[in-house]
Amino acid sequence: MKLSTNFWLHEFTRSQTAARHGIDNTPNDIQLEHLKILAQGMESVRTALDNMPITITSGFRCQDLNDRLGSKRTSYHLLGLAADFVCNRYAAVDRVFAVIHESDIQYQQLIREYDSWVHIAFPKPGEDPKRQSLIIDNEGTRIYNP
Repeated sequence: MKLSTNFWLHEFTRSQTAARHGIDNTPNDIQLEHLKILAQGMESVRTALDNMPITITSGFRCQDLNDRLGSKRTSYHLLGLAADFVCNRYAAVDRVFAVIHESDIQYQQLIREYDSWVHIAFPKPGEDPKRQSLIIDNEGTRIYNP
């Protein structure tokens, strides 16, 4: 199922961990609607990155998958409103992160994780975007101050 011009449902739901452990990572109707919001947000990200292809490394996570990965129960991945990704054809992770941070994209949270991928979450319907930008690395979590 195509969620937006450049993104398909399977990009946001595939998981090696789910496949390995027999976890059904199928979103419900509300999560599917959220995934459409996420895909539109990722279209904005792609536009900011000169329309270069984006690789989604983690998207929607059902509760079983989220627990298996040791992620927090407050994760927007559970809602279908967060994705981890790279855009190697555009630039290294730190530059991709900086471009999104400097853009007018209305994200909830943007995280550069271990200089290996970018996490982005979009607001729930009716929620104002916080535009919180963080760095997570071996030193811990800190607010991004360019």
